[in-house]
Amino acid sequence: MKLKNIIIRITAIVAVVFTFLSCNDDFDSVGSEVIGDVNFEDKQYSAVPIAYSKKFERVRTSGLAIDQQGRTAHSNLLGVYNDPIYGQSVYSILSQIQPSKLNPTFGTNAVLDSVVFSLPYFSTATGTTSVQVDNVTETATTYRLDSIYGNQPIKLSLYKSNYFLRDFDPESNERQVYYSDDVETNFGAEVEQTLLYTNNSLVPSAKEIITTTETVTNGETTTKRERLTPRLRVELPDDIKTLFSTLFLDKEGSVELSNSNNFRNYFRGIYIKAEPVNNNGNLIYLNTNDAQITLHYSFDETSNNVTTRKDDKLDLNFANTFINSIKTTLDPTIAEELKEENQDTVNGEDNLYLKGGDGSYAVIDLFGGNVTNENGEEENELSFLKRQDWLINDASLKFYIDQDKVTGGDTEPERIFIFNMETGTVLLDYILDGSINRDAPLVSGINHLGRISRDSGKNGEFYKIRITQYILNILKGEIENTKLGLSVSQNVNIITSAIGDTPTTKNEIIPSSSIVSHEGTVLYGNGVNVPESKRLKLDIFYTSSKEN
Repeated sequence: MKLKNIIIRITAIVAVVFTFLSCNDDFDSVGSEVIGDVNFEDKQYSAVPIAYSKKFERVRTSGLAIDQQGRTAHSNLLGVYNDPIYGQSVYSILSQIQPSKLNPTFGTNAVLDSVVFSLPYFSTATGTTSVQVDNVTETATTYRLDSIYGNQPIKLSLYKSNYFLRDFDPESNERQVYYSDDVETNFGAEVEQTLLYTNNSLVPSAKEIITTTETVTNGETTTKRERLTPRLRVELPDDIKTLFSTLFLDKEGSVELSNSNNFRNYFRGIYIKAEPVNNNGNLIYLNTNDAQITLHYSFDETSNNVTTRKDDKLDLNFANTFINSIKTTLDPTIAEELKEENQDTVNGEDNLYLKGGDGSYAVIDLFGGNVTNENGEEENELSFLKRQDWLINDASLKFYIDQDKVTGGDTEPERIFIFNMETGTVLLDYILDGSINRDAPLVSGINHLGRISRDSGKNGEFYKIRITQYILNILKGEIENTKLGLSVSQNVNIITSAIGDTPTTKNEIIPSSSIVSHEGTVLYGNGVNVPESKRLKLDIFYTSSKEN
């Protein structure tokens, strides 16, 4: 009986494999049929796409939500980044606030004891040790900070904003869109209504934070110690404590605290402003959902004619609308080259400029020119390829890095991302890539979106992107040959799209993963001045019958 079951299973597996291979042959064939008893040979065809760059004036930075470990996360950058190629970008954050409970009751004789601002960093625990504190054994944890770029101080200022961030656009009744330049250009001084806190030399620390809370019960004081992951955690000064007491404790039972809409109009948001120190700084990649301002207060509680003092808190969470303000001072030479009038959109450019944030991306037209056909006549390249009786085995783009313009090493983006410019969607090759792994972004999708290839000196040489299925579908006439976009990507698992404005076009599509990226690179294009060995090519590997 066991032998019979084994034979049945083997037979089933073989049948599935043969079925798959049969389907795969039919799937990859561009020609009509493959006839037996014909000799075949493998060949390569190289097309030269037309490629050039487009620069954004601004990009949408509201609603950049991603799914991170099963929950919604808002990805925001905070700080100063000096890109070795493109120049300096300064990132600040404007956010609405949502109280942990609406229509709060603070109790009898409530007193606001402290106001604490907390901004956790992404970090990874690296080890633990046992420590003695007042004859009590505690477990201390060491951490490594993740997603921190640079180690020079920045100036950080925390403001209560008075700018009303509406949820919906009154003209379209759709979600209101906010852009990277809105804070700087449109909102003005209202976002800096009340200064709550300033740190003139902030450098993120990997040390855990230890908090101590004292509680008095029946005349006895109990001390509670808590160890928190690395973060910026500060108690705001007394004058700010007085302000928040007026804004919250004195407003108990008011309409302003009764529901979310009233509250957002009453307390309009928090602005976290970053500024360079000595034209330098550091950049922090944050999940802003974890940021909060906490009001710690105490009140009287009477039981059995005995009145005791109790402690409680109200969390003001960063929520709903987040805006990343980005102010980039672009290198003058690159700024001039990226002007639309200086980009050859007909013949293509020598260099392709890819920069995250409010930066730039490349446009790729795979089959934009003509070729000389077998009759010695000029013919549209795509028409020529569609007539060939080829079995396509592989198709890929190789983007070589211009090492004369790029500072190699850690500042080079590890991944780049290709997408349909008309729809913003990924290519079918992305969907079919079995290496997509949401839990491991660095090595996810490497069959389609290859990681940067580096030389012995750890300098980037090229990126290779496989688009076999996309090319097959074009040559079969199943999809149109649309222009493709190429951008940097902080995480290739993020496949949502946003929009941005170029000098001549509004609402250009750009992947969200490019906006939340800060790095940049320069790739070789198809221009005549590019060395032949580095020129952008679409390499198509195929099988065809041997010519007699």
